[in-house]
Amino acid sequence: MSNPVREAGQRAIATIAIVVAICGFAQAADIKMAGKLVAPPNAGVVAVCTDPVVQNVLNEDLRAARHGLASNPENSVTLTVTVNQQLLAPGVSLNQMFPGDPSMVELLKAAGANPPPLGDSGDQPIDPFAQEARRRSLYPDDTATEQFKAYQASQQALHGVNAPTPYDRIPKNQIYDTVIVARASLEGAADELKVVAVVHSGDDARRAKELVAEEIANAVLH
Repeated sequence: MSNPVREAGQRAIATIAIVVAICGFAQAADIKMAGKLVAPPNAGVVAVCTDPVVQNVLNEDLRAARHGLASNPENSVTLTVTVNQQLLAPGVSLNQMFPGDPSMVELLKAAGANPPPLGDSGDQPIDPFAQEARRRSLYPDDTATEQFKAYQASQQALHGVNAPTPYDRIPKNQIYDTVIVARASLEGAADELKVVAVVHSGDDARRAKELVAEEIANAVLH
């Protein structure tokens, strides 16, 4: 085989490997919900949120639902949504993730994440072998991610968890999962909707917030 042909084949293989690696990190966020929201009949809903991404999506969805309907400010209720985002890295606690509501840990488990301790978990890194075993059980077909995490775990085991590795400069959200917590309530109603999204390492937290907002909007509109 001539050198140009061989080089072209190697470039093609390299390109495929890169695509596979990228796809390995493109896992969708897992979202779990509890509770409900019931808006008064024929009432308009105005969203107020602590997160601008969720706020914008809610406004767009609610505005689209009201398209063609007459606006009546006197017959409207406020949808209040609080959003908390935490990285599942060493040191995080349930008190940080679910302020005042540790019962939401069940939603976190249902979304596929291991809950941190209730109090301060310290600053010790997680066991890389335990982390890799959990990822394999959750995503047995995710070969690219599995190879990446296995290499990282072996480097930590060989050189010590605090020794420098080629991946020290990787952002933490490329290594650890992110948890997004949203709590939504309607003005004058006792009901509350709780939403927990687990954003897998390397995935887009912004897109996950958009999905959370869409779930809340659907709960209000349906």
